Formats: sequence, structure tokens, C-alpha cells
Amino acid sequence: MPTYQNQTASPITFNGETWAPSETKAVNFFAYPGVGLTQTDEAPRVVSQVLASGELVFTDENDPPVRIDIGDCDAFLGSFVVKSGGIELRKNYDDDIPIKVTTTTKFRVVAKRIDIEAIHIKPLSETSLVFNISRAK
Repeated sequence: MPTYQNQTASPITFNGETWAPSETKAVNFFAYPGVGLTQTDEAPRVVSQVLASGELVFTDENDPPVRIDIGDCDAFLGSFVVKSGGIELRKNYDDDIPIKVTTTTKFRVVAKRIDIEAIHIKPLSETSLVFNISRAK
């Protein structure tokens, strides 16, 4: 997380932390400009909680599947919302049992990363969806 210093003559409180005048402190969040703190070091760096996020559009069921790598984490939370059409979600390989998600269903999963390296998304038709895969604590 970044390190900030209060270079003012008054205490500054932000996000539950208080800096006395001239105090320097490493925290696990970013302070936006205007708070009054001066960033003195980027370290320790903030680890992003988002592993993958975005919107996918498929023109038809013949479009190639999309592979989303899970990355280095112990557990993750995945959220998939189909805006039109439908998809099949699979973990790791094509021989895994698919989970169908359509506009009438939304899919959320919290999983330990054991044996899951990636999620594969295959369109069932012309499809638009949004997804977010984040570290789970």
C-alpha cells in the first residue's frame, strides 16, 4: 500500500486513519488528491482485487470461446450477467460440465482456486455479457 505524509499543521483523517502533523504512515488504500496528504512512496503497492472484468460481445454460436485466466489467488468471486443471448461457462477444459447462463439467469460463484486455472466462455447464440472476477477473502 502507498505511504502518505501529513505535511500540514493540523491532523488529517481519511478512510478511518488519522495522521498527526508531520506523521508518515503506510496504508492499504489510495488517498485521492484534495485530502491533504502527500504520497511519499508507492510502496507497499496495492494489490488489485479485480482479476478480470469487462464486456464480451459474440456475433453467433460459432465465435471462438474466450478463456479468462484466474491468476494467482487462493479464492475468487465470479459474476456473469448475460444482457442478450446465452453462454456456457466451463472451468479449465472443454470436457468439464458446462453451466448455462442466459438473460433469465445470472451466475455468481465463490470458489477456491483448487484445480481452476481459467474460465471458458462459449456463446450459445448472438450474445452480450458483462463479467467481473475478483479475489475473494
